[in-house]
Amino acid sequence: MRSFAVPPALVGFIFLLLSLTALSYAAGRMAGPVAPGMHSTVEKPGGAEDPGMSDMHGMGAVDRAGQGGR
Repeated sequence: MRSFAVPPALVGFIFLLLSLTALSYAAGRMAGPVAPGMHSTVEKPGGAEDPGMSDMHGMGAVDRAGQGGR
């Protein structure tokens, strides 16, 4: 009866995959946000007073109603 052994190439591949993932994650954390004005996704304590995207002026449902037959 043969014993179950993991091939060394598979172990090396998994180690390489995990190390490259960790390095890319660390580089992304050091680089910061990808666009100016991006903020954390952590919600503020107490909840948000305005449940919309306040910096997206002109994109509300009221504004779309007046656009006509687009």
